[in-house]
Amino acid sequence: MPIKNIVVSIANAATSLVTAKYAIYLAKLLGAKLTVVFVVNKGVMQELLRSRVFVEVEAIEYEHDLEEQGKQFLDRVKKLAEAKGVDFEGSLLKGVVHDEVVNKVKELNAELLVMGEVKEMLSIKDSFYDEGKRIFYETPCPVIIVKNPQEVERLYKEI
Repeated sequence: MPIKNIVVSIANAATSLVTAKYAIYLAKLLGAKLTVVFVVNKGVMQELLRSRVFVEVEAIEYEHDLEEQGKQFLDRVKKLAEAKGVDFEGSLLKGVVHDEVVNKVKELNAELLVMGEVKEMLSIKDSFYDEGKRIFYETPCPVIIVKNPQEVERLYKEI
């Protein structure tokens, strides 16, 4: 069965561009549609409010800033995908990151999820809060973890 739908999970970080470029490379190679997911983490917002780091107004402003950053990042990835002739759909979601990514994969019946490197855990407690690890374990389809930025850049330029 051919791979028709690829989902890539990104955040607002330089490493996410590497992840997105590899997903674009795979989508081009396989002739698949690429859905790029950026999640505004509502859990972090609630935690900042609970711990009194933010008051309500600051949390709303911060959330708005994250949404704008997400839109800009999705636009940037869209341009990268379009430059390579890849069918692109951007999805800006709000909620708990791992839940939103896993739900999007299920909704699209994606055959593949591409994500950045999972961080090394320093404690058992960390493993309960690491969104990347939770996405990796809860996603129902095969997952590709992207490493080696130089090789990814070479492959992206090749297509």
